Amino acid sequence: MTPHPLLDQPAPAEDPFALRWTHAFDIRLAFAERMTIGPVVAGGPSQAYTPVGQGSTVSGPLLNGRVIDFSGADWPSVRSDGVVELAAHYLLEADDGTPIYIRNLGYVHGPQADQGVPAYFRCTPYFRAPAGAHDWLNRKVLVGIGQRRPKLTADDPPDHSLFRYYVIL
Repeated sequence: MTPHPLLDQPAPAEDPFALRWTHAFDIRLAFAERMTIGPVVAGGPSQAYTPVGQGSTVSGPLLNGRVIDFSGADWPSVRSDGVVELAAHYLLEADDGTPIYIRNLGYVHGPQADQGVPAYFRCTPYFRAPAGAHDWLNRKVLVGIGQRRPKLTADDPPDHSLFRYYVIL
């Protein structure tokens, strides 16, 4: 286990229960073709499949690199109340070549009137990183805020989502 100078600091004595966090990194996640499988059981949630596409990036103060092209997918369930339960698995590659597995679970719901995209998009990623510079990911809680960026016009960039991740200190 490699200590990280920014992340392995003791809680302040005045309030050890105060939530402390810092921006860790952002992921710009491109998608390939989305598919809806439909309900597995009558009246149950619809299942979908959204594979990771090409050209996804990782950038931020604590991690930089890329998402390995076509390394995984999101397997969301769309519940009858309109809430989407995310269940994504894919691989990151840090700038130093370290492979990092991510499993990202979360909820998406509530349309944003001006864009027609979900207003609530939150996730909790879990990581598997080998011993070394990035193994802090194996022992820290991170939370993410996402935003869909659909391709609405010919001039828009391809369909993608943006995620900003915060590490809880």
